[in-house]
Amino acid sequence: MNLSSAILSTLVYHDIFSYPLDLSETANLLIKKKAGEESIARGLGSLRVIGKVGANNGYFFLKDRQKIVRIRKLRAKYSQQKLERAAFFAGLLKVIPSVKLVAVSGALSMRNSSKGDDIDLVIVTSKNLLWTTRFLANLLLLPFKRDPAGQKISDRACLNMFLDESALSIRDRNVYTAHEICQMKLLWDRGGTYKKFIDANKWVKKYLPNWQPEKVTSSKSQVPSHKSFQFITNNLALITERVLSSLQLSYMKSKITTERIGKTQLFFHPKNTQDWIISEYKKRLKKLGI
Repeated sequence: MNLSSAILSTLVYHDIFSYPLDLSETANLLIKKKAGEESIARGLGSLRVIGKVGANNGYFFLKDRQKIVRIRKLRAKYSQQKLERAAFFAGLLKVIPSVKLVAVSGALSMRNSSKGDDIDLVIVTSKNLLWTTRFLANLLLLPFKRDPAGQKISDRACLNMFLDESALSIRDRNVYTAHEICQMKLLWDRGGTYKKFIDANKWVKKYLPNWQPEKVTSSKSQVPSHKSFQFITNNLALITERVLSSLQLSYMKSKITTERIGKTQLFFHPKNTQDWIISEYKKRLKKLGI
């Protein structure tokens, strides 16, 4: 793929989300092409000359899509309040010793949430404590959770992904999941779990070769373990894990639709967004002859 096609592909992908990119974002999220920011700037300039790309207020977008600049700015305002609320949720989850990482995913991770959106959270758990952690996290955030019936969604917590620390590699490997991983916004972690997560998913470089992970400082990420809860690693914890796993699976059995339930990874998505995004992306690329 040449640089012009890579730039257009990148803008096409983000246009699906009505999200224009500035120069540094275009470079960082350039799809399937490694290139320097200066080369990308020249490429954007050339595409503007031939009318395939527009620019406004430092943002770049596809032809005739200037309106998404205003949309991005508006959503950034909505997202700020949601990020503050997400930080509050993450602070509550610190009391659970088996929570190793809390991060924001989805639109909010890019400050692109609409006013009525919920807050998608990713949680990494201690080894063999996936279901125990999920139970405690749901219990702790119960007053703030998204209503399963869909009546209360805005600013509510949606615990949509749980990963056991022994299984951090995401199996679905495509342009959508690569973006979700790279755009994930860390709130805090324990023991360098974020770095371990990124190391386990180095395959994202196939899709986003320029991307660099967030630099995490120790004050932001290193949260000390609670010694008073060290019992959680003993045999009683393993028994509790089996019981809570059985209870939750039994409760969920008749309700599972697009959710993916495994022994070490849980994905809870009300809609199968991934398939739609990939299909739409391919359709738009084809329209541009890429």
